[in-house]
Amino acid sequence: MIKSDKIREYFRAHPEAEVTKVAAKFKASKPMAYKLRKQVQNEWQPPKMVPVPDVKPTRKVTLTRSQMEIAKKIGVSLNSYVQEGLKLGVLKYDDEPAPQETDVDETLNTRAQDYGKFKDGAALMQGIKRLLADHARAHDKLFADDQWEAIEMIVHKMARIVNGNPDKVDSWVDIAGYATLVSDRLQGNAR
Repeated sequence: MIKSDKIREYFRAHPEAEVTKVAAKFKASKPMAYKLRKQVQNEWQPPKMVPVPDVKPTRKVTLTRSQMEIAKKIGVSLNSYVQEGLKLGVLKYDDEPAPQETDVDETLNTRAQDYGKFKDGAALMQGIKRLLADHARAHDKLFADDQWEAIEMIVHKMARIVNGNPDKVDSWVDIAGYATLVSDRLQGNAR
C-alpha cells in the first residue's frame, strides 16, 4: 500500500485527526496531508436525513356475512360500519384477545347455596337496616361514617347467615372484622 493510500485510510478511520500530526506520523508534507484529507471528506458524506412517514400497522376486523348485509341494508359503507362498530364496542380487531367470559349463572348458583335466595336475603337486610335507621332517628343518634357502614355491613353478613348457610365461616369472620375496625379506630388505631 502506498503512502497516500495509508494516509487516506487513516483519515477515514480518524476523521477528526489534525492534519499536521498525520503528516508527521506518515512523514508526508502538510499540503499532501491536507489534499488527502480533502479527498476523504469529499468521498464520504453523512447520510441525509429523510423524514419517515408514520406507518401504522394494518389491523383487521373480520365481519360476518350477516354484518355485511346489515351494513348494505342500512346504506353504510363497510368502512363506516366497522369504524362505528369499533367505537361502540360491538366489533373488535382480530388481533385483540377475546374477552374472558364469566359464567354468571354458575356464580349466582354458588352464592345461592352459601347465602340463600338473593330476593329473600335482600328483604331481610333492608328490613333490618330500615328498623335500625328509624330507631336511631327516633332517638337522635348520630354515628360516624365508619360506624354506620360497619353496622350496615354487619347486618348484611347477619342476614346472609340467617338466610343461607350458618356454617359459612367467612360471614362470621367478616362480622368480627367490621366490629374490630370501629373498635380499633375508637381506641386510636384507625386502619
